[in-house]
Amino acid sequence: MSIRNCDKNHFSLVWLGNESDEDVLGIKFINEFKNYDEFKEYTVDKSHCSILLMVSSNILLDNIFLTDTPQICAVYNDKFVCLYCLSTLALPVHTYMQNIQDEKLEKKTKDNRSSCLLTILEKFWFHIVLILVICLAYLFPNVGKTGGYIRSEWTVKLGCIILLFFLSGLSVRTQQLLQELLHIRLHVLVQIYSLIIIPFTTYGLALLLIKLSLNKALIVGIIIMASSCTTISSNSVMTKNAMGNEYAALLNAVLGNLLGIFVSPAMIFYFLKNPVFDSLSITNNTNGQVNYGRIIRNLILTALIPFFVGQIIRLLWPKQVMDLRQKLYFAEVTSLAILTLVWAVFCTAFATGSFQAIQKKDLLILVLTDAGIYVFFSSLIMFIARLPISRWQFSRKDTVAIMFCGATKALTIGITLINAFYGNQNQDITGVLSLPMIIYHVEQLAIGAIEVILLKKWIERGINKQTSVQNDNINIPLKNTDDLQIVETETINVKNANK
Repeated sequence: MSIRNCDKNHFSLVWLGNESDEDVLGIKFINEFKNYDEFKEYTVDKSHCSILLMVSSNILLDNIFLTDTPQICAVYNDKFVCLYCLSTLALPVHTYMQNIQDEKLEKKTKDNRSSCLLTILEKFWFHIVLILVICLAYLFPNVGKTGGYIRSEWTVKLGCIILLFFLSGLSVRTQQLLQELLHIRLHVLVQIYSLIIIPFTTYGLALLLIKLSLNKALIVGIIIMASSCTTISSNSVMTKNAMGNEYAALLNAVLGNLLGIFVSPAMIFYFLKNPVFDSLSITNNTNGQVNYGRIIRNLILTALIPFFVGQIIRLLWPKQVMDLRQKLYFAEVTSLAILTLVWAVFCTAFATGSFQAIQKKDLLILVLTDAGIYVFFSSLIMFIARLPISRWQFSRKDTVAIMFCGATKALTIGITLINAFYGNQNQDITGVLSLPMIIYHVEQLAIGAIEVILLKKWIERGINKQTSVQNDNINIPLKNTDDLQIVETETINVKNANK
């Protein structure tokens, strides 16, 4: 044969088969051919080449005659199994093909790492960007502070809040929620729990925290956080992912936000009348009733009206809104608006130096307190919903919706309340007041992700149990598992005319 003994750099790796099969391999070939005749024509003027031929499984190997193509020093199938190799070149050919496999494996590992990295970024991008915006606020506080370069009190705080509630109005599927209106017992439980039980219980906890000498502004922030309503987006998404009653969650989220505009300010007014909070009381030097009316008016203008405008537009042009929702990524835009709002709040806090009064001990207590509040109240309402009382116990799907709607708190409405209460005064503490709300939002997302996994398994066990009972009652015969077909594989040998 006219093949010289040479190192791996002289080998020409050639593909014979379909392009689709070649793409699956992910290997770079010197040349590619769809049939043996094209390959044979290629070898006419390659008498001094050492060709390594890799053959697709769709090629009939009986048609390959090595006497016609003496340049072939080895033949491999697409599984990297050697079908033929010159004995004089066995070692360098094996080394060369092994190197190709190693490079392929390394590339696959890198791709898997990249895919894993993208998955992590996609899942935790909100948390990553949250850290980034806080860092930017620390480095350039004058840009986004109240009264700063961009007048964030109008362009960001007011603009983002209106945008958030407008997008919520466009996104909420009102017509699909009508079937959930009759579940009065579920809605009453969620709203009383979210807007009354949690605020009053947390208020009692806040009075205990005062005895621990925790920063008073953080304690007021915890009270405002607990008095806020449930969130619209995250609880419905987590309920859906956990296989719960998505529409019940969505309806209670909308209902909670509408009621929260009126109930939450009243609760905060009531709690902050306590002389313990004199230094941060919103009724100082003014009539409390007048302040409440101003706050309600602000909430109606910035939250309620934009929401209903979005709902009207959705009802008039539902198809166009759905198309826009997909093209403009409403969910991501909502998250970015929230992050922009947080950035402006932190810019003001860093510019006024309000975080300097917070000690590391206070921050640690706040993180643990927020996490404890979420875990305790989400567990408690799940226990209440599953009490084995006749005509009371909720289904597993409804319980998931109740759990998420009852314990989650909306970052948007929380910051809106802080701006409504302290927008024209005490700007130096608005960042501190927002901190409990921001930390609670992050923790409810993180802990909620774990709860989704556990609750989904709980729902699946319930479905499997119900299915098993039904099968036992109906007594459906199972198919014989021995009725399996055995797939035979055929091994084809390459003809070697040199033997």
